[in-house]
Amino acid sequence: MLQNIFIILLLSYIDGIRTFDESLDYRDFKLNYVSPIKRANTLMSTLFKDLGKKEKVRIDLYYEVFYSGCIYFNKNEFGPLVESMGDYLDIHTYPYGFARTIEEKGNIFFKCHHGPLECYGNKLHACALDNLEHSKAILFNICLMNSTESLGSDDKTADECGKNMNVDSKPIKLCAKGNRGSELMKYYGEETKKAKIEYVSFALINGEKYDFDDDFKRSVCRPFKNLPPPCEEP
Repeated sequence: MLQNIFIILLLSYIDGIRTFDESLDYRDFKLNYVSPIKRANTLMSTLFKDLGKKEKVRIDLYYEVFYSGCIYFNKNEFGPLVESMGDYLDIHTYPYGFARTIEEKGNIFFKCHHGPLECYGNKLHACALDNLEHSKAILFNICLMNSTESLGSDDKTADECGKNMNVDSKPIKLCAKGNRGSELMKYYGEETKKAKIEYVSFALINGEKYDFDDDFKRSVCRPFKNLPPPCEEP
């Protein structure tokens, strides 16, 4: 289809040159030759922009890194879906869960559902999102929760994931240990509060609450107007 349009435009342009009338004044020249070319260029520009657009479904995922339900969902539902159809998803993740933010005399503290180590793990996830290109950060955080030796989301797992993914884990760990990590976790706490989560993992698909009794992939594929290939696979 696009190739045919290009051919039509090219033939029209060539035909215009071939029939050029030297007696035309500037206004006629602009009307008969310049304007059609500008319109053709605008049309081609629009076509290229449309080709660059891809229909995406938005996923907002709220979680905490040590809760067994979050780890299970990450390993068995969210992670595999991101790997199979990440190009068709607009993913936003919020590593905070049921933590609490406490501010005293300019200092920020956190109390997390599973203790201080979970607070640090949440910060690792937040700092990965802050330091890495977004899609790589999502995959890095999925890796952090896929540890087979521990709960993951700690320095050891960050180093292992960094090695496997060619990611420097040092800036992420430094961020998690410093003020930036606290700032980010405070932000994710505010965003989580806005969502009024009822449990974790808690997910929104195009702004609608996901029912965890439903199949996750089927729920994500449902809003697409034109099903992407991964949605057509069993």
